[in-house]
Amino acid sequence: TASLGGVVKFWDLRNTKSPLRSFAAHDEELVASAVHNYAPVVAAGVQSQQIRFFDLEGKSGSLIRFHDGFLGQRIGPVTCLAFHPLRQLLAAGATDQIISVYSGETRKR
Repeated sequence: TASLGGVVKFWDLRNTKSPLRSFAAHDEELVASAVHNYAPVVAAGVQSQQIRFFDLEGKSGSLIRFHDGFLGQRIGPVTCLAFHPLRQLLAAGATDQIISVYSGETRKR
């Protein structure tokens, strides 16, 4: 589960009295989250134009954020996140009506 307070919790459905682990994903309100079906990765998005990635232990990884300038990263205030079920692709929807797709896969040349 993920809360507006920015906390992500992992639960064992056989024992719902307390979470297996929990961690703070952001300092601000969490508006979207996604867990990959097979890769051990969680994505958490906030209105301040950031998407942060974590492993299942809560260790922070990559960060996608807005960069100002001509060649800057284009990302609006995040509203929804979804992983591709098999590949390392993340779709991010934003309030500016743009859907961005990010890849974690390395290209073969």
